[in-house]
Amino acid sequence: MMGKTLSKVLTGLLIAALFIFSGCDEKTSVKTVKESAPKLISPTQKAEDKKVEPYKVASETKKDRLPKVDNSDIYSDSASIKPNGKYMIIIFETDECPYCAKMNLDMHNNKELHDKLKKDFTVYNLNALKNRMHKLEHEGKPMDVDTKTLIDIYNVTSTPTLIFADKKGKSIFIVPGYMPKKQFLVTLDFVESGLWLGKDRKNGEVYKALKEFYEKQGIMVGKHKK
Repeated sequence: MMGKTLSKVLTGLLIAALFIFSGCDEKTSVKTVKESAPKLISPTQKAEDKKVEPYKVASETKKDRLPKVDNSDIYSDSASIKPNGKYMIIIFETDECPYCAKMNLDMHNNKELHDKLKKDFTVYNLNALKNRMHKLEHEGKPMDVDTKTLIDIYNVTSTPTLIFADKKGKSIFIVPGYMPKKQFLVTLDFVESGLWLGKDRKNGEVYKALKEFYEKQGIMVGKHKK
């Protein structure tokens, strides 16, 4: 009942653009998707019976694994998910996802990215395979919701997946997959620029604005790089 109620409340949440870069697929152990060919998913696509399956990384040796880092100074306690007066990011990941480890390493080692996330954004890290209860604040209204329901609402099928939300907790756009450090920083700049304000959240205008912003910063999406 709670899941259905929450889905109705959050029906207006934007899924304006889903960019697939390099990430972990829900059915394969490690899958690399070309960074130059992101896929735009229709904002009207519904998440029905979506599951994030455990990842088997038998081909990955201990030597290949990236070191785990402590980003607790960036991440807020996900027991209560709310913007706290800042733009908000919710990151879904799993322990066995190598691209999640790579992203966390970037956030830890790149001072500019680390400091910007820590100072200017409220960031939450959710393990997609551990179902926990959260008190979610959406547009000033608190509600109890579990991780599985959030996965269904945001149509999470791969990790990492990042949800960028405004200062009221309303989704602006969703990015599934690993982003290089420069692109991550430019994406944060786009959120802070407010260029998405007034854009139709149902027909992809936010995605178009983000793509134009990328291109002005020398980041090309949807085209093959050589």
